[in-house]
This record gives sequence, structure tokens and C-alpha cells, in this order.
Amino acid sequence: MIISQLPHRLFLLIWSILLFIPGSLLSQQEQPQIRMVDTIDTSIDLFDETEPMHITLTLDLKRYKREKYKGEYMPVHFLYQFNDTLHLEKTMRLKARGNFRRNHCNLAPFWLNIRKADVKNRHLQDIKRIKIVTHCKGSKAYEEYVLKEYLCYKIYNIISPISFRVRLVRMTYVDSGRKNKVTEGWAFMIEPEAMLAQRTGGLVVKRDDLTTLLMRPGEIDLVALFQYMIGNADYSVAGRHNLKILGLPGFGSEGYTPVPYDFDYTGLVDAYYAVPGENLGLASVRERYYLGPCREDEAFIAAIEHINQCREEILQLVTGFDYLDTKYKNGAIQYLEHYFELAGQYQSLIPSLQKTCR
Repeated sequence: MIISQLPHRLFLLIWSILLFIPGSLLSQQEQPQIRMVDTIDTSIDLFDETEPMHITLTLDLKRYKREKYKGEYMPVHFLYQFNDTLHLEKTMRLKARGNFRRNHCNLAPFWLNIRKADVKNRHLQDIKRIKIVTHCKGSKAYEEYVLKEYLCYKIYNIISPISFRVRLVRMTYVDSGRKNKVTEGWAFMIEPEAMLAQRTGGLVVKRDDLTTLLMRPGEIDLVALFQYMIGNADYSVAGRHNLKILGLPGFGSEGYTPVPYDFDYTGLVDAYYAVPGENLGLASVRERYYLGPCREDEAFIAAIEHINQCREEILQLVTGFDYLDTKYKNGAIQYLEHYFELAGQYQSLIPSLQKTCR
């Protein structure tokens, strides 16, 4: 029955009730009330969660691009959206980071400094800043690059617990210098070194004079074979190039543990700008090149077997990653499966590793 067909008295009663309902109450029924909180739950470890974070950063992007070479912090308004009704707002600072990408990217990766933001979370209590990897440029290809680099970290998480954890972020940028123009892109944050060290009970070692011989054999073998699997020849122990070094309890001065990071120059990511090292004789980063230490066959087999045991979990990680476009996902899977085909034939893989081992 429509309203015009209601009995006259009933119609007047309904109309009177509607007139006396406060408009604010009606609007609250239509839209959930947003509540701001002052901190992240002290018990939450951000890097233990799997769902993407939703963060909005408000800053002058033109100024950021102009000053990215200075290495100086600039203010940013940080908004973390827990859900539709719960937000965290803070004033923080950020500055551009990285070598190649700071020059190449329109939106360079950055350090997010949380030291003065009063984020009362026990896992972040002693953390000063967090690395954020951005989508770099606006094209779809760059969105896929950052997602595939994120997967490289997740793959090594499967291979070794002594690895940097990462958290995917759907980032919204509000450009205060251009009438609050809004853009979006994928990003991810990397677990700070101090958090990794605390989690593993180790110490961060900041020495550039270390050699492969001083690394724990089992760990450096896994790192080197993992890098071979994802097609990365852009790292070295000397100078800690794209490797962090931990000193873990009980291993003394000859028990350093390497932890890899920064994977945009890998064959798995396959960024168009990535080029192999000049002295390697490679035509493309898609070609695998082993930079690990020379070992007896038994040591090579141990590392190969360890990663082989992770095969199904690694492939399932990529297959089930819904945020990556099907075309790029299939390419990543094929690249990884090619490695596992090689790893199933020790008699041909080991001689290949021995050709370039150091």
C-alpha cells in the first residue's frame, strides 16, 4: 500500500512522527559515525597482519619532488583507516630515500619518521622511522613492479625466519599543493632493522669490511640461492650492498647472518629500467647468475633441498595473491617454476652454480 492510500488519521500520525525525529539522528542512521583514536592497539604487531593497510598521506607533493635530493624531512599528515568507523590521525615527517629510485621516480620511496608522533604501540616503542616503498610512477606497470617486489620479501619469509617482514599498503596521497588533488597507489612498509633484531635476538652489524667467509654458511647459502631463484645479481656482503647483517647470539665473530632486501632489479620483478651488472656478461636481469660462495656438492644440495621443500608454499603465495594482475602473476609463476625445474636436476644445476661461485 502506498502512502496516498493510507487512512487519513494513520497518514497524519506517521507524518507527525517523522517531523519530530531529529535530522541528526536520521543522518547518523545513513552514515556510520567516524571515531578517531590516539594510538594503535598496543598489542598489535603491524607486520603480523596480512590484509593491506589503508593510509592517507596529506603533503605538498610538488615540494616533496623538488626537495627529494636534499635528504631533509618535511611534514605530512598521516591518517590510518582501521575500518569504516575507526581512524588514527597523526602529524609525522617523511623524506625521500634510495639511490636510483630517488632520481628515477616521480614519487620516490621514503622514510616515514614516527619518533615524535606518540604512537603508543609496544612493537613500535623504540622505532624512529619506517621504510616505505612506493609505486614510483603512475603507470600500471609500476603498480605491478611494487607488488612483485613485495612478493619477493614474502617468498624469503617462507624460506627463512631471519628476514624482513613487509606489510602491503593501499596508499592515498592528498596533494596540499594542488588543491588537495587525490591519487592512489600500492606501497608496502618494511620491518625496521631494530624490530628484526629484537625479534631474532640479534644485533645489527654496521661494518662494510665483512666477507662471505664470515657469514653463517647455512644462511649465506640460502640467501645466495634465493637471489639466484628470483634473478638478483645486485647485492654483495662487502659494503652491505642490499644486505643487512645481523650478529645472532651464540655464533661469535664468525657467525654473521645476512638478510636480503631491495629487489626491484630482479628478474622476477622485471622492471624495464633494471639492467644487469656490467661485468657479468648478462643481456637481461631475467638471466640467473649465482653470486654465492663455492661449496662442496653436499652443501649445495642442502640449500637446494631446503628451498625445494618450500616450493608449494611459494607458488601458492603467488597464485593466491589477488592484487597482482593475471598477466603479471602468470609471468612470475612461470619464472619461479623454471627455477624449480632446474632445482629438480642437481647434476645440471650444481655445475651452473659452480661456474660463477666466489
